[in-house]
Amino acid sequence: VKQNDTCSSISSSDDVPLKGDKKYEKYFRMLNMGLPMGAVKNAMQRDQLDPAIMDLDHNKSVSSQIKKSDANSEPPLKEDPKYEKYFRMLKMGLPMGAVQNAMIRDGLDPSIMDLDHNKSVSSQMKVDEENDSDPPLKEDPKYSKYFKMLKMGLPMGAVQNTMQRDGLDPSIMELDHNKSVASQLKNVDKDTGPPLKDDPKYSKYFKMLKMGLPMGAVQNAMQRDGLDPSIIELDPEKSVASQLKGDEDVEDSAPPLKDD
Repeated sequence: VKQNDTCSSISSSDDVPLKGDKKYEKYFRMLNMGLPMGAVKNAMQRDQLDPAIMDLDHNKSVSSQIKKSDANSEPPLKEDPKYEKYFRMLKMGLPMGAVQNAMIRDGLDPSIMDLDHNKSVSSQMKVDEENDSDPPLKEDPKYSKYFKMLKMGLPMGAVQNTMQRDGLDPSIMELDHNKSVASQLKNVDKDTGPPLKDDPKYSKYFKMLKMGLPMGAVQNAMQRDGLDPSIIELDPEKSVASQLKGDEDVEDSAPPLKDD
């Protein structure tokens, strides 16, 4: 009779301790076989389960330790129609890196896959839309052509090289594609100088880049003109002065190499 009472008391999955939960029993078997916790967690992630579950108290039920948000009516990440194709790719055995590259090509933030797959995206990301009136990076007219290039299958490196030739900061593509550039870049308080790409002192070198000359050739030309060639590697959208701390004399005071 006692055994029947015990069985009835744990008939609800809410009352089953984690180590006795059928959903997770295979992972406890793996631990019992001597597999390290890291390998077990990797297996859980492949099965689209939250590996952090194994960090909970094994003698208490999962539901008693996880506070579920009733207000969150959105589907968990792994069932979100927007991302389901990437989970299919994972199930087919593609490595996470390849899946995240596919997301970048589709104009999505690859770091989404680092979130808890069992919770909705919105419950994990506090989007501050109120103060951000600018379009998200992937829809910004200034950068739309580069996202088209990614969609066409060009590698990120090639796209960033094109941006550099166009006088844009290639690191912009490493920002969250779903947020505006302005919301992610804390601009320098007062930058009264012209952006580097429009600076009369350096504009001719940007023209050379636009004509397709390699960066090395342009930097050689700057050196011949007695200028610091590393200037061209700065952010073309900001002034030189705002990027060089306490080095207002950017010009090379030494004689040009040809006269040295």
